[in-house]
Amino acid sequence: MSQPPRFGRIPPNTAQLVAGLAQTVAGQVVTALPNHAGHATRAAATEIILGIVLRDWRENENTSGLLPDDVADLRSFVQLAATLAGNDLENQGAPVFRAVLTGLMEDWLANWNAPGDPGAPGPY
Repeated sequence: MSQPPRFGRIPPNTAQLVAGLAQTVAGQVVTALPNHAGHATRAAATEIILGIVLRDWRENENTSGLLPDDVADLRSFVQLAATLAGNDLENQGAPVFRAVLTGLMEDWLANWNAPGDPGAPGPY
């Protein structure tokens, strides 16, 4: 059995957590984009989502990774942002997609998983 690669002073459990988060975002969350979404939209979604998920780890000490409910919520964010952006995700819809997804992700980080928070907000 081979040893996992080492990355300097980064603890192996940190490297494993970050790798798992990146794989989950790419393989389970960004896949919620519609088929017509191009490379630029997929890259933007990955960067926005993974950036906030890594902030959750850093700021909230979330070392459990993304739970199934988290994945479902993040997929819903991607779907909502893509729907609001319309069919032209690569051009005119791109700013709408990025702004909506960023806003939803920021809210998720600040409110959805806060200590004592019951979960997703109810309808307004």
